[in-house]
Amino acid sequence: MSFIQHHSKHTTLIRCIIFLIILLMLPWPVWAEAVGTYHLENNMAAGIMGVPALWALQSKNGSGLTGKGQVIAVADSGLDTGNKETLHPDIKERLVGVKDFSGDGWRDPNGHGTHIVGSIVGSGAKSEGAIKGIAPEAGVYFQATYNEKDQTLHIPSVYEILQDAYQAPGQPRIHVNSWGASFSDGIYDWDTYSLDKFVWEHPDMVVLKSAGNGNKTSKPYVSSPGAAKNAITVGSTEGIRNVDTTSDNPDQVAGFSSRGTLDGRIKPEVLAPGTWILSTKKSQIGQEDNYIGIYNQNYGYMSGTSMSTALTAGSLALLRQYLVEQGETPSAARIKALLIFGTRWLQGVSANNQGFGRVDIERSLISLEKSNLQHLDNKGLSTGEKMTYNFSGNGKPFKAVLAYTDYPKTPGLGKDLVNDLDLKIIGPDGKEIYWGNGYLNGDRLNNTEEIIIEETQKGATYTLEVTAYNVSQGPQPFALVYGTQPSQGTIKEIKDRQLTFTDGKTITVNSQTTIRLVGGDNQKIAQVEDIPPGATCYLTYNELGQVNHIDAIYTTLDSKIQSKDGNKQLVLYDGTRWNLAVEAKIYVGEHEIQWTELPLEAEVQLTVNPVDGEIWRIEIKELPKDSPYLNTPLSDQEVRSAIAASQNTGKVTLTAPVDNDNKEGKPVTLAFGAGVAAELVENGRPVQMKFPGLLVEVPFTEFKRLAMDQKGAQLQVKVAWRSTAEQSLAAQDSHMYLRVVGKLVEVNSAIVWPDGSQLTLSNFLNPVKFTITSPIGATAGLDIQKIGSYRFNEMLRYWEFISSDYNPDTGQSVFNTNRSGSFAILEASRLFTDIAKHWAKNNIEIMAARHVVRGLTPETFGPNETVTRGQFTVMLVRALGLTESAGGVKFKDVPPNYWCADAVGTAVKMGLVAGYSAEIFGPNDPITREQMATILVRALRFNNQKPLPSGGTSLEQFIDGSTIASWARNSVSIIVQEGIMRGQDGGKFAPKALTTRAEAATVMVRLLDYGANNK
Repeated sequence: MSFIQHHSKHTTLIRCIIFLIILLMLPWPVWAEAVGTYHLENNMAAGIMGVPALWALQSKNGSGLTGKGQVIAVADSGLDTGNKETLHPDIKERLVGVKDFSGDGWRDPNGHGTHIVGSIVGSGAKSEGAIKGIAPEAGVYFQATYNEKDQTLHIPSVYEILQDAYQAPGQPRIHVNSWGASFSDGIYDWDTYSLDKFVWEHPDMVVLKSAGNGNKTSKPYVSSPGAAKNAITVGSTEGIRNVDTTSDNPDQVAGFSSRGTLDGRIKPEVLAPGTWILSTKKSQIGQEDNYIGIYNQNYGYMSGTSMSTALTAGSLALLRQYLVEQGETPSAARIKALLIFGTRWLQGVSANNQGFGRVDIERSLISLEKSNLQHLDNKGLSTGEKMTYNFSGNGKPFKAVLAYTDYPKTPGLGKDLVNDLDLKIIGPDGKEIYWGNGYLNGDRLNNTEEIIIEETQKGATYTLEVTAYNVSQGPQPFALVYGTQPSQGTIKEIKDRQLTFTDGKTITVNSQTTIRLVGGDNQKIAQVEDIPPGATCYLTYNELGQVNHIDAIYTTLDSKIQSKDGNKQLVLYDGTRWNLAVEAKIYVGEHEIQWTELPLEAEVQLTVNPVDGEIWRIEIKELPKDSPYLNTPLSDQEVRSAIAASQNTGKVTLTAPVDNDNKEGKPVTLAFGAGVAAELVENGRPVQMKFPGLLVEVPFTEFKRLAMDQKGAQLQVKVAWRSTAEQSLAAQDSHMYLRVVGKLVEVNSAIVWPDGSQLTLSNFLNPVKFTITSPIGATAGLDIQKIGSYRFNEMLRYWEFISSDYNPDTGQSVFNTNRSGSFAILEASRLFTDIAKHWAKNNIEIMAARHVVRGLTPETFGPNETVTRGQFTVMLVRALGLTESAGGVKFKDVPPNYWCADAVGTAVKMGLVAGYSAEIFGPNDPITREQMATILVRALRFNNQKPLPSGGTSLEQFIDGSTIASWARNSVSIIVQEGIMRGQDGGKFAPKALTTRAEAATVMVRLLDYGANNK
């Protein structure tokens, strides 16, 4: 946490009394033992697109729009285990058929296909329905295309893939392609032609294509066949999980999302959420998997336009289900036009970057169901012909979308658009003319056109014209969708039937307005006063411009609070972060409490806006069993005595009281009044906190965070030791095995007030020094050289390496960290298949366990491969445990973002390595044995107390000693004498020979042994 929020000024007595009254007024179940797990519904991306309203809609089958009766075809890498009997339960029952184009089975090599299918049709079987796809009752026909042996996609032709899907079981009429050709960048190529040709011949087949993730590369245009005219190409916006800067603004286009074509057409047409998307995970994790985070054993996170395409496909399945249940057989062009009619324009984002806007399928559906929307398929026009349609203005925004399936164009010949239709609107009395996509006198590039009129004249007649400017392969069919746009906003307040939105607009609704309240998958007909603040409202209008219907959508999430940040941000038990709206309210029963009084570990129900993810209401369902505020902390006098003693010791030592009856896992808490923080700062000496088996040394500057009005609070540090089963813990490297030395330790700190409310300090502003002492005998049977310190990454669910500074004589590990959490001393084992009989096997495994070296592949190390100067520098810096930072060191051949720049910068600043000159380092040059000797001598002198001799052993012992360069002779002599390097077979030193990866790993082991023996 970056800063502390000031606590409101109430007396301790009054606050305690109020809090007790609130507790007594809670219903009985609050005091009951908590049962069950805590999870979030996977409706974040769905909420952004308005999907929950469709799930809750009472359709003709009586169960909401869930994709029932629809089958989606997906061409992708593979699907989970590649065996119907062992498929992920969320997708097993949704699978209607499989076609293997890959030639080696349909197992998923990287998790991509499994994630995609789960986002579309996942049933949520393994999460009790909490994490499900957009169309959870639709079927999926899967086409496996990735051959693992040659690591390529096996796609005979796009036409053949589509034809196979068209004839598949269930008659799929939506086809999903989250793959792309790397050799074609925004060009109308043969794959693009193949797609357009199929849809021209089968106009009811909707084909979706991911835009690609190459925007910030040398190939920023959409990947092939995304430039196809007859595809719906999908790009990405950010999500709202607040995991990082790529998931905190749903109105921003994701930086990786490709856009545009070589001839300037609008691509992608639409955007959808594409960062940190949660969906089904393949059963077995591998090195090639694309997960950016793991939720649990059944679900994982991925980012990319592939994810956006899957979400859009699920949305179209719901839209198509609605139309089919109304007796319609819509063309692909009409589906595209209806989708674009509902898109939401992102303010401040150019048309080149967002196409026609972000998908909002609720805007499309509510317009079909409740508004004056007109949608039609026309059989076709020939050159010079036109069709006209009239509509009457009602004072509200109006939108028209023309879409048509164009004739395929032969690559390399002429412009990409073959048949050219134009959309035009003529205003009242012919005084205003609006052109499709804003092109004066007609758009000559795109086969999708849009016109938006921000405010129509009430009662005035407007005329739409669809004109065939040039149809060379006709007649040209088209789809047209037009009508009043629904409006949307977030409710801030409701009073006397007047809705006030967060943007300041107000609308008064009459008694004839129908209201549908949607929370999760449930809906009810409601009154205006039932709409909760923070709900997203969709409003439709009648011919007079009056609100005739409102869909009010909100989301409720049940979870448990892990921590709070000072800027009103909650961290829940799954690691996700949630921002509170400015108007957010917090309740215990019927009583409102303040943010600072919201206790950690409380079970809560959150009312959340589904579009931006902001919390509008927190209801505490169950409070923590015991108040964390201690009655017997260290007294201020005890702290002041420790401050006085620090004049002799140099540290303020505070010891946590230990209960002799302390049970396994019960935290040991060191607490003292926050009011003495200023005295600790003024003293200017570090504060050492002593716990059983743990020392925590905090810089005095850290206590500047405690504000003066927090004097009534306590600063608490809790430490708990946890046993773990005899099993390997999860590492970032799936081929690494971690075993615990002793026990795991959890360290948490917080500011706690007398009423039990608290504020977690999860991040330290300054590095805090931890010293963990393992019990005697804890290393029995373990390799001491492979032991290091690790911290558990809550979001990614694996143990991250910190340091190898373990002293077997004392059993202590010492490291610095900027975060609290779970820590452990672990032995790491890393095996490689190509070193089983190699002379350096043990040394390689030691350095791999200490995270100094890595494999060339997940299975192989490559011991005889040559090491470069950059690689050796990285190994050296890691072996010495130095912080990598490029700083002010600059070489022309080591730019700031180069893979070894930080390690080279650190090594140069520490005097360990030098460049050929002030401008050239040569990171990719192979390093010779005499160069390595010179660097190693510098490393011996670094941080070692034992002085090195000015000269070492005689070089005459080597038959090639005379060939050692003059600048390296002294270093070679010393390094041989100290046993770090040795001669080679035949009595040679081989000074000009290149260094192998095995040799580099070996000298690193000897270097560390030397340092340990000469401290």
